[in-house]
Amino acid sequence: MSLFSHSHRRDRRPHSNTARRRERYYHRRDVDHVAGGYKAALANPNTTRRGRSHAKQELRAMGESTHVPFMTKVKRTLGIRSTPRRKREQEKHYEREHTSTRRRY
Repeated sequence: MSLFSHSHRRDRRPHSNTARRRERYYHRRDVDHVAGGYKAALANPNTTRRGRSHAKQELRAMGESTHVPFMTKVKRTLGIRSTPRRKREQEKHYEREHTSTRRRY
């Protein structure tokens, strides 16, 4: 038997209860952030119907509003985005051209 044969067992032992409680505290989801994500899914034109219905169910379970403005529904139906594709592509092209030549000091 080696001198170090028992050292690996120490690593496998579960953490104490207080460490677990602390871990849960720091990694807890912020309810407002979660609700904001679901509300964003409702307004996102790329979200599927199934995804929107899931987001609505979750928001209702959280006691949050599931209201989506009428204009958002119209834009989603027609595929209208806030920034036209052509302008987005122009901005992307401009950004690529100007950021690659810039020097950082």
